Amino acid sequence: MRIGFGFAARSVLSLVVLCAVLTSCGDGVEEKKSSGLITDTEKHRMMQAEIDSLEQIVYADDFEFDKEQVVALRNTYDEFASRFSGDETKSPEYLYKSAALSRAVGKPTEAIKTYQHILTKFKGFDRNPEVQFLIAFTYDEDIRERSLAKESYREVIEKFPGDHWAIQAERRLETIDMTDEEMIRYFMDKQGEVQ
Repeated sequence: MRIGFGFAARSVLSLVVLCAVLTSCGDGVEEKKSSGLITDTEKHRMMQAEIDSLEQIVYADDFEFDKEQVVALRNTYDEFASRFSGDETKSPEYLYKSAALSRAVGKPTEAIKTYQHILTKFKGFDRNPEVQFLIAFTYDEDIRERSLAKESYREVIEKFPGDHWAIQAERRLETIDMTDEEMIRYFMDKQGEVQ
């Protein structure tokens, strides 16, 4: 009887130890979160997965606009860019998308601040000519501040001469003070020149 009891006691003890080991070795993300042991690489990967999930919801083709999800995605873009500013590829792209979402939810001033942050922090971002143009365009179309728009369009031309976006800025400066009727005449004249 003693032999059987010892065997059973050892089996129970082994089972308890095995459970403790399995519990402590599992996926561990939640335990790591609570203890602060998540590495930057893991956090980077987790945030990208969160962004991917939110993008699937926000950019779904069902034409439903869930402002709460848009705000969550925008905040996650901003958090990623702040935390991983050294990621010269993803961070400026996420900020660019964040600014677009700010405009979509009627926050053009926040969009402009984000665009300006991109230009200041990520000087090598390949979309900077477009970002500079979008500052002007946001002043022009969303805020209706013609003087700031003109100044910003001139900056595009100055900073990125010959670029597609500088050419667009030049064209807009030609028409920015025109009435609708004048613009129609202007474009009809332009089209007549092309034909």
